[in-house]
Amino acid sequence: MNVPSTPPAKSPLFPSSRRAAVAFLAFATILAPTFSPTATAAPQASTIVTLAKMREAWVQDLRTKQLEPILKFYAPDAVFLQPTGERITGSAALRTLFQTIMATFNSDLTLHSQNLETSGDLAYDSGDFQETLTTIASGAKITAKGSYIIIFKRQQNGRWQIVQHVWTGTPPPGT
Repeated sequence: MNVPSTPPAKSPLFPSSRRAAVAFLAFATILAPTFSPTATAAPQASTIVTLAKMREAWVQDLRTKQLEPILKFYAPDAVFLQPTGERITGSAALRTLFQTIMATFNSDLTLHSQNLETSGDLAYDSGDFQETLTTIASGAKITAKGSYIIIFKRQQNGRWQIVQHVWTGTPPPGT
């Protein structure tokens, strides 16, 4: 058997195939997290857990009448849309709203989230609520139910804050 003494010629189609392969693998390694569903799922799952905890803390702060902590959930220019359609905008107006609510009622609020989703720096929580308000002055109870949506925005400092908060529902009997 004759073995040629000269090395085989390099293929004109792949002149530097080893360098191209290494470059391709490096590029694919860098981009893999971008296209991997688990790469975005972990941060999104973490954000959803954070927002769910915020929702529960907000409810607890309302029940226990913690004014300053509840106000920290809201961005300075946040908007609160009441079931009446009234638009309450900004920190000062929200402070007045919550001071009035906390001075007038004891709240037994339950939120049932139906959708909690994120996309970039925005997120929303949408669901149903049931609430029994007990008037402090008379002890009269008012029961309400309806739907809510809370829109969150990640602030420059990385914290999530409420930018829009909407309540809808059937008015309590007699109102």
